[in-house]
Amino acid sequence: MQPKFLIVGETHRPHGLAGEIAVSSLTDFPDRFKEGAVLYLNPPIPEIEKMVIERITETPRGYLVKFAGISSREDAEAIGKRSLVVPAEEASPLPEGDIWVHDIIGLEVHTVDGEFLGLVRDVLRTGSNDVYVVQNGREYLIPAIADVVKEISLEDNKMLIEPIPGLLE
Repeated sequence: MQPKFLIVGETHRPHGLAGEIAVSSLTDFPDRFKEGAVLYLNPPIPEIEKMVIERITETPRGYLVKFAGISSREDAEAIGKRSLVVPAEEASPLPEGDIWVHDIIGLEVHTVDGEFLGLVRDVLRTGSNDVYVVQNGREYLIPAIADVVKEISLEDNKMLIEPIPGLLE
């Protein structure tokens, strides 16, 4: 099931007196954070329909963002710590062969020998490679590497793996 919104960032603390907010990016698409970009708060604030980036400065820890309509430290404090999201239909196109994490969640996982292992319940981002958390009464941690994951079929809602020695023990 495709989500309605995708998280692309997170607001943190106010910065200065003019309404700037420290923001961290949670997306692989840095063009989400540019002047004029439209983002939405989650959970929403009733009086704020959308957040338009008016000015943005990159920092070593993320961004300092001035959103249109947020003009004081008090306005920025009212935002608090929230997710910044975009509608799923506005998702950036992925390179050929890449798959969205939300498309992986819920896939049935089978070995090449036909054994059903369970459903993908989570995807852990480890830095070197993702790890699929597969559950069916028992939990398996399946590394998302070509030696193990042989096929992903979104049409059939299946992932086919060839376990390396010790993986399923």
